[in-house]
Amino acid sequence: MSHKFSVKILIYLLLLFCGLWASYLFNVAQDEENVLGQTKTNLEKFNSYIQTEFTRYQAIQTQLSLSNLVQSGLQQATAINSNELDRYLQDIQISSGASDVYLLDLSGTVIASSNWYLPHSYKGSNFAFRPYFYETIKGNEHVSFALGLRSKTRGFYFAKSVYKDGSLVGVVVMKVNASKFESDKAQLDTGTDSHFLIVDDNHIVLASDVEQWRLASLGGLSPAKRKEIESSRQFENESLFPIDWRVLSPTRVKTSSHGSDALMQKRPLNKQYTLYLLHEVAPIKAAQWPRLGVTALVLILLFVVVEYTLSKLTGYRQLLFSQRSLEAEVASRKQALEQAQDALIRAAKLATIGQLSASINHEINQPLSAMSAYVASAKRLAQKGDVSKVVENMVLIQSLITRVHKIVAQLKSFSQHHDNKMLVANLKHSVDNALVIVGPELKRYGVAIQSEGLACNIWVDPFKFEQVLVNIISNACQAIVEQDNKCIYIRAVEHEGKIQLSIIDSGEGIKQHALSNIFEPFYTTKSGNGLGLGLSISKQIIESFHGKLSAHNHPQGGAEFLISLHTKNPQHDRRENPVNHR
Repeated sequence: MSHKFSVKILIYLLLLFCGLWASYLFNVAQDEENVLGQTKTNLEKFNSYIQTEFTRYQAIQTQLSLSNLVQSGLQQATAINSNELDRYLQDIQISSGASDVYLLDLSGTVIASSNWYLPHSYKGSNFAFRPYFYETIKGNEHVSFALGLRSKTRGFYFAKSVYKDGSLVGVVVMKVNASKFESDKAQLDTGTDSHFLIVDDNHIVLASDVEQWRLASLGGLSPAKRKEIESSRQFENESLFPIDWRVLSPTRVKTSSHGSDALMQKRPLNKQYTLYLLHEVAPIKAAQWPRLGVTALVLILLFVVVEYTLSKLTGYRQLLFSQRSLEAEVASRKQALEQAQDALIRAAKLATIGQLSASINHEINQPLSAMSAYVASAKRLAQKGDVSKVVENMVLIQSLITRVHKIVAQLKSFSQHHDNKMLVANLKHSVDNALVIVGPELKRYGVAIQSEGLACNIWVDPFKFEQVLVNIISNACQAIVEQDNKCIYIRAVEHEGKIQLSIIDSGEGIKQHALSNIFEPFYTTKSGNGLGLGLSISKQIIESFHGKLSAHNHPQGGAEFLISLHTKNPQHDRRENPVNHR
């Protein structure tokens, strides 16, 4: 192995590493941005749920404070000696889903309780030291968190003042276990890799779906603050152990419990508490390996094409040198010179192929996206044990892999002239095949497809025509992701032996300055995305079918791509009607 060759290999390996690293960083950044947005949406959904529950319990408290039975029970001593009020509170506790409901007189003594029949009944206990009591008798209502003295369960206490004839007669209290919100989180579809925390002003975790975080402090407590909390008896003898909680940025935190970074979104739950929602970063990074494999394959193919092109350019230089040195022998070397010129033409063609080969990434991206979606679906179905549907997904993935192999092989066809594999195909079948590839993208953005008039035949190369449909439908999908009405209309009309196929989206249409350039190679309106070759190649494919591809803005809004195709072989018609042929 020569030194020059070794250096070249090292350079290619370095470029491959840099390309993979750049791709990894870019994809992780994009995925984290998407996850952060979804986390914010899930946080709003979870916050809305908790606020709704808090409001519901406060509304129940208001109704209880207005109950004649409750007011009379607090004002008349005879109510204490009967169980009528206890049973009423028990019914409220069962129907509301609360843990306990009880009444306190103005001294803080419980005179009636929903757990009156249990050994650890609150009746007769004095809770005057609780903040929810002495704060409520000052105002109208109060919400606080504490650890139960007897049950040792964490809970939110909703307290409401009770008035009788304009005079304060007592306080009604409803306790809701914190575990209710922890168990309900799984039903709100916030993601298996997400975790929530409800934290108070002292940075103590009151509730969380991560058990080891419950009643822990974020970063620890000072001795003075710990003494103040212990004197309030809010958490009884809990250690309130600290957990390693390092805020790396406003949207990123590192915790010792999971050992990796987590994306973070937070918002105030009320004046006392803050709601956090975290999403682990490790699964995002782990998901990059399949992408890196595809990127490595594309880069290796690109390096092969570049090396092949460079070798041909080296041959150019050698031929040019030979031409200059043999000018004196033109007559005797004429035939050899003509052969060298032919080689130059072939090499130029290969150089063009080298430039066009970069579009392979654009051409295979859509089938790969569909494969990725089917793989993800297969994982979920496998977890559910639905083997038959997993097999169906594998069959679809196998067909898409075959299609990708065909697309990659298409790059070689540019170096030689090949006739189209033309035949009479069913238009609806071709559209359905294209929709299989772009289906995951349509489902992701909630795009609806409306079609009509597709039950007809067209004269095309079916595989290449499906590539055109995939490109145009995918572009239409991307053009309407920001629209409220996401719909793509596919309509076909037959007229005088030709099919006029319209693909119309519900987007904003094509900018006027782009209409004249949209089919030019390397012209693109996608910032940082796309090579600008898709529509150019699509137009060439349609013209190879003796058809036409054009684009304009539909009068009713959106962009319209119009494809004109023959229903049968036009060459056959020309042979049968030579007079009509111009």
